[in-house]
Amino acid sequence: RQVFVVGNEAGDADSMISAYVMAQLLESDEVQAIALAQFPREEFRLRGDGLKLFKDAGSELLPDETPAKLAFWDEVDWASVDALEKRALVLVDHNKMTAQVAAHFGGDHVEQVLDHHADSKSYPAARSEVDESLGSACSLVAEQIISRGADSLTKEHAVLLAGVILLDCRGFDPKEKKGTPRDRAALDSLAKFLPPQGEEKWYEELMFARKDVSHLTVRDLMLLDTKVVDIRGLSVAFASMFGTVSEVCAKAGSPAELQAIARKLATDRGYKAVVCLFQKDDATKKKALALIPLEPESAAAELCSDLVKKFL
Repeated sequence: RQVFVVGNEAGDADSMISAYVMAQLLESDEVQAIALAQFPREEFRLRGDGLKLFKDAGSELLPDETPAKLAFWDEVDWASVDALEKRALVLVDHNKMTAQVAAHFGGDHVEQVLDHHADSKSYPAARSEVDESLGSACSLVAEQIISRGADSLTKEHAVLLAGVILLDCRGFDPKEKKGTPRDRAALDSLAKFLPPQGEEKWYEELMFARKDVSHLTVRDLMLLDTKVVDIRGLSVAFASMFGTVSEVCAKAGSPAELQAIARKLATDRGYKAVVCLFQKDDATKKKALALIPLEPESAAAELCSDLVKKFL
């Protein structure tokens, strides 16, 4: 039977890695466990901390540096999943299905919940471990492994879980007031597999990777911090860009290429327009906007023109 282990919609490192490790823990002769991220594979590279952690752990990676054993939302044949009579669901890092998951699973499919957010108590029949005081859902997954005996712990899983616990608990810095003794105990149970540079230095490297955008393309930057809203019945993506307009245009190659990238993204994602909000330029002390309709002569173009008038 198939068991899908799903993290939350945000798809941060805690969600991805708790799902990834938990799925491998559940795998058996009777169970095919599938770790599933609720976002497209293309967007994995936006999560720099995840990129680094899977590399540090020595996980099997595909040529695009995504984890081979992590499935992504855009790759699933949902008609085939819907036809699986014995399919089951494990929720990690959240305790209530998102709408897109609920379109394919009912409450009776939920077998287990591991989470550190406020408990919605949505699935009373499921095995549930919810502790909202915790810094990280990965602490709960670590406990699941340790409870099975020390031989169940692999270096890959230990590095992945330990890295997320460190990140989510802010390195256990007392000033940050993140993490609990239970998180600390979970991390200590993984300590023998920590990288040689030590906990403090590794945490600094992971935080740098989380914030670093130097490896991202212009298309990636448009996806990194984007909100999609409906205006006049049109789907419009508002992208907060990491960089000034001159920096991002230079990265794209030219203003025209920036527009071409935005239109390709709009075509791929079903947007009618992309609005890029750039960071303040130190020289001009101003922020720039680029309002790019999918089609020049369209309702979206008219909307962009009206937005320009409003902003100005």
